[in-house]
Amino acid sequence: MLLRHERIAFGLLCAVTAAIAVSTMALGGIDKSDLAQEFRQDTPDGVLVRVTGEIKDLQQTRTGGHLTARVEETRIFIPAPAADGLVLTEGDLVSITGTVRTYQGEKEIVVQSSGDITVRDRKG
Repeated sequence: MLLRHERIAFGLLCAVTAAIAVSTMALGGIDKSDLAQEFRQDTPDGVLVRVTGEIKDLQQTRTGGHLTARVEETRIFIPAPAADGLVLTEGDLVSITGTVRTYQGEKEIVVQSSGDITVRDRKG
């Protein structure tokens, strides 16, 4: 038999567990791009942003298997784990969500996963 303070602690633990489970289910259905703001050149590093447009340039890095792209005038960096199995072509219309960082003096968007890239329209 549990003592009074143990029953209270157990009840609080159950309530917190239930709150976490409900929050996880509710937040799991939110699309990350809904939380992102439109990218601008003056957006500070670390901010979640999105950009939509045509892929103007697409290249694989010389080492590491990463991809770099330009969507309209915005530089995009896609790390190898996110690029694995990703099929993109210059001319594709895409929507990309990622985090802003400054690399070699230029703002770019860093993609976290392939799910952060949506192809809206394929070239050709």
